[in-house]
Amino acid sequence: MKDKNLYPILVVLVVAVLVVQIISVMQLNNLVSGGAVGKNITTTTKGVGYVTVSATGSASTQPTSGMLYLSVTGKGGTAAAATANLSKALIQVNASLWNYLNHNSSLMQTTYYNLYNQSGNGYYYPSGYVGYNGFVASEQITVTVPNIKNVSNAIGALSLINNVQVSSASATLSSAQTTALRSAAFTDALQNATAQASILTGNAALSTQNITVGYYNFYPIPYALGSGAVQANGGTAVNPQFYSGTDSVTESITVVFSYTKK
Repeated sequence: MKDKNLYPILVVLVVAVLVVQIISVMQLNNLVSGGAVGKNITTTTKGVGYVTVSATGSASTQPTSGMLYLSVTGKGGTAAAATANLSKALIQVNASLWNYLNHNSSLMQTTYYNLYNQSGNGYYYPSGYVGYNGFVASEQITVTVPNIKNVSNAIGALSLINNVQVSSASATLSSAQTTALRSAAFTDALQNATAQASILTGNAALSTQNITVGYYNFYPIPYALGSGAVQANGGTAVNPQFYSGTDSVTESITVVFSYTKK
């Protein structure tokens, strides 16, 4: 009889404990916004408690710089002639972009160079051979435009040069912006970690013992050009619409806090 009377009481107690645990987890998820509740570990040593918390933070801003990706070619009956014509086109590119690069040629970087014989790659029709017989020299160039407001005009200037193609363009963060965003994202992550630790320790006074930066991610927003890629036409400049969008940086950290056990 005694055992039968105790059984319902034990069931009620077990259910009550489970409900309290579920409510505690729900409160933790609701109170901590933006913080990644990862490996939260709580330990105690001689009256001093330690809690390890993982969290993330992020920050965003509008990029102030732009990137252009160019393809420049030169053709000629010989390899030397093709290379010489490529050089002529590159001289025009340098002159057209000089003012937009703040007179800093180091903002232009060659990423690929190719020289090949294209003879015999055409087709024979009744009217004769259709194709190009000769050599082609080509160079892929990345250009950093310090002021994003000059990107559209730079594309327009390049569109006046024959044998130059703007294959793509994008907005990008300057070095100063990246540093500032990482700092802001780190501060946001630390605030999220502190909020988690406060909940886990019952709002005890916390002391930061160690911070480890796990990783940071850069999320660029795709560029947009009003008329897509621009092919040189040798006539009127083409200045497409250019939208900078917003770039974000995310920091992930792990923090060890200490606190006095009550």
